[in-house]
Amino acid sequence: MKSDFNINKLPRSLTSNVPLAPLTTFHIGGPASFFVEAKSVENIVEALAFAREHSLPVFVLGGGSNVVIADSGFKGLVLSMRIQGITTNKNGKRTLVKAGSGVVWDDFVVWSIENGFAGLECMSGVPGTVGGAVVANVGCYGAQVSDTFVSAEVIDTQGASDKVQVVRKKECGFSYHDSLFGRSNGRYVVVRATFEFSTDSSEMPSYRDNRFDMAKLAEELGHEPTQTEVRDSVLNMREEKGSLIMKGRKSFKCAGSFFHMPFVSREKYEEIIKLATKLGAKKEKNLRPWAWEQNDGSYKLAPGFLLEFTEFQKGYTRGTVGISPMHTLSIINIADASAKDVVELARDMQNAVEKIFGIHLEREAEYVGDVEK
Repeated sequence: MKSDFNINKLPRSLTSNVPLAPLTTFHIGGPASFFVEAKSVENIVEALAFAREHSLPVFVLGGGSNVVIADSGFKGLVLSMRIQGITTNKNGKRTLVKAGSGVVWDDFVVWSIENGFAGLECMSGVPGTVGGAVVANVGCYGAQVSDTFVSAEVIDTQGASDKVQVVRKKECGFSYHDSLFGRSNGRYVVVRATFEFSTDSSEMPSYRDNRFDMAKLAEELGHEPTQTEVRDSVLNMREEKGSLIMKGRKSFKCAGSFFHMPFVSREKYEEIIKLATKLGAKKEKNLRPWAWEQNDGSYKLAPGFLLEFTEFQKGYTRGTVGISPMHTLSIINIADASAKDVVELARDMQNAVEKIFGIHLEREAEYVGDVEK
């Protein structure tokens, strides 16, 4: 980072030494050397030009729900996306909906339900913004962002210019909880995203069809659940698991699910069954279902199941950090925890699972700054 600039002559939209902890759901982390609340494309362009001029790394911050920021903060420019607005363009029974990347994701879900657009209700209560949801290809209860996604307006920070470009779905490389944007190390700044919805009842999703707990909900109700019933059920389930970060609901200071679900071969899956049964047959049975077969014959595993055979179970505490008493995958900030405390606990959890099952849990939470120093 260059230091040959006068902080008294910063671009109008930029500020310096801004605390980041209050902007995250973990409430952990030091300050950003430079910070901009980007409410327009112009704010973004101005900030990126400043970062290039002074050789500053850039971090794009959405709702701050899936990050662990270093205790020393971020020695660069934090671009806090706050572009708002939702517009529609109807074409017959289908409607294109464009949302600003700074729109709160759950607000967008509520808006879609109020307007009769199905497809997002299973992702109710997911923290963060529209931009962050696209980058992470958020998904739960059988639905994911890429199901309704059409395109994104982005700025390529490594491009020849800062003009907004359109990236269509087929170019985004969506996969489980990932996308081109997530794999690009911050190269693309998502400005807006477009989704397509249908108001044709024949095209509405069936919750009885492989939607995990939603199929159970349909059976309990005796009818195909309405979008509002699905939303209420999802919010309740997320709250019961301690993964709902919402005012007025029971929640914790955390980054959501800390680890991804691992995928393993059938052979590995059968090996895990034998190991788990040997370690505790009753526990293995009580924790079912903990694996789901995929179309290619592999299995997606619940990492919380694997952790239940280690010392790192629900309610575990270690000084200022611990594991949610409601969900094994959620590391929580108990009392003014540091990023270092979180990193050490996460590393020990990974090592414990790898030692027993030979599986390395990949982090879902993103480390920002010199977190591991």
